[in-house]
Amino acid sequence: MPQRAVKLKIPFTQLLKIVEQLSPNERVVLRKQLVRERQLSWQERFGKALDYLGERNKGISLEKVESDITRAVKEVKAMHEGN
Repeated sequence: MPQRAVKLKIPFTQLLKIVEQLSPNERVVLRKQLVRERQLSWQERFGKALDYLGERNKGISLEKVESDITRAVKEVKAMHEGN
């Protein structure tokens, strides 16, 4: 039997009541699915942010970026050594 995605508009409290009726195994499956979706969402947002920054900074050379990173790492290390 083919599966079909359906969007339902129900109050959140009703959704919670439905989740409470799930078996422990069904809850585990639901939790894994939610965690996987959240990770993909985070990864997608991070990828988009990198793409956006890459587009905005096309004129900056790789050497400049590397030197800025090296300088920033030295600054952070110096701050931690001082504490």
